[in-house]
Amino acid sequence: MAKQLKIGLALGGGAARAFSHIGVLAGLTKHGIPIDIVTGTSMGAIIGAMFATKPDVVEIKARFASYFESAVFARSGFNFFKELDSHDEGLLAEMGRLARRGLFNTMMVTKTSLVNGDIAANSYAYLLEDLCVEQTCIPFAAVALDLRSGEPVVLRHGRLRDVIAASCAMPGALNPVKLEGRLLVDGGWTETVPIAAARQLGADFVIAVDVGDAPDAFNEPRNALDVIARADALARAALNKEQLKDANIVLSPKNGVAHWADFTTTARAIDRGEEEVELQIGALQSALKKACRTTLFPWTKRK
Repeated sequence: MAKQLKIGLALGGGAARAFSHIGVLAGLTKHGIPIDIVTGTSMGAIIGAMFATKPDVVEIKARFASYFESAVFARSGFNFFKELDSHDEGLLAEMGRLARRGLFNTMMVTKTSLVNGDIAANSYAYLLEDLCVEQTCIPFAAVALDLRSGEPVVLRHGRLRDVIAASCAMPGALNPVKLEGRLLVDGGWTETVPIAAARQLGADFVIAVDVGDAPDAFNEPRNALDVIARADALARAALNKEQLKDANIVLSPKNGVAHWADFTTTARAIDRGEEEVELQIGALQSALKKACRTTLFPWTKRK
């Protein structure tokens, strides 16, 4: 019996930029591209979990629209990061901004996170059903980083909200999550786009969605934190570039979101995701046909 090609969708992190994932999902659905496996990192894990639970893009858009109007979102703290107005090299740059405003000692030295864990949990509860990962309609997993071992962890079992909390635990912003005997933080520090996780779940063909931007131009550093933030951004960009090589096709929506915490531009980010699918649909369909032939007739595969 011929093996059926399993298509995996790997959704990367990116906070507000990750809303392009919803547009990608809409575009893939429109063109009848089946998704057999979904993996996600950070915000990509939230959106991926929502789709894996109920593969309905209209429903996902509606739930996020309601969330952004809710008191839960108002207490989430994202506006705080946006208003810092840093040069947007990521979270470490925001930390530098805090230090320059004299808040570093009180907020970073005496605490393990800037955002209260209960506030984050309320957001996950608003967006996600209270079920186990094993109960999703489409096989799903999220990626996190184990602070103790340094290993990437593929979370494919247990309570869905707990798994998402671990994958979204942005270092410094949210507390690490204790799960399965591990101390876990945001998967973006180990696998920005969880391609390897999709392979681990059995995907033969992986569509990777990368919503991150290349690091901005860098001027003279003002302090040590600027140097640390820049080095972190460059290291993560290099790791991401190398890991993307393992995808069968990479979709990179030009979402136009200037700041990772700016959720006022979600509609534009969604549109850009759909546009990226339209631009790449020919290449995607061609790659899928080739992969199907190789799967059905493995002896035709060339080294």
